[in-house]
Amino acid sequence: MQFYKKVKKIIQEVADAPPPPVSPPAIIQKAENKTLTFDDIFGLIKKHEGVKPRIYKDSLGIPTVGIGFNMMRPDARAIFNKLKIDYDRVMSGGIDLNEKQMQDLFSECLKIAYVDVKHYIPAFDGLPREIKLGLLDMSFNLGYGRLNKFVKTKEYIIKGDYKGAAKELQNSKWAKQVGNRAKNIIDLFSAA
Repeated sequence: MQFYKKVKKIIQEVADAPPPPVSPPAIIQKAENKTLTFDDIFGLIKKHEGVKPRIYKDSLGIPTVGIGFNMMRPDARAIFNKLKIDYDRVMSGGIDLNEKQMQDLFSECLKIAYVDVKHYIPAFDGLPREIKLGLLDMSFNLGYGRLNKFVKTKEYIIKGDYKGAAKELQNSKWAKQVGNRAKNIIDLFSAA
């Protein structure tokens, strides 16, 4: 419960609206407004990433732990140090993460994903909620460097052609690599 409150606070700082007191809404929902809630973001990312306290290799063979934390990302060791987690012992499989450590890693990554997506599309906050949700998930998954390679997708989003952006995503190497995650995000873009 403490984790939920902590992440909820972070999302409230970056989201358009505070989370509702009820259960999360459906992932894809045609909305009249642009609000994005904690439950929207957390639910989708957790669905795509899963929760694993022990180090494992993701679909690309990258060592991963917790809620999709890429152990090979350039800032991984610094984030672990900041959170006082032994990077080498986790990486070697010598220890598993506890619930708090997984939550803290998720919180750090979510903050970074938000900053990255705002850098990718500065007008991010004015986009439809479906596009914001999909982009945040992609940013969490890819990081800024790889997200920024979606140049045509970005052009379509800026023009407001979300179906064109969805087609670009569908034809990407990334879509083939991540399977259902890509399908869900493409559906979000198409619904905008």
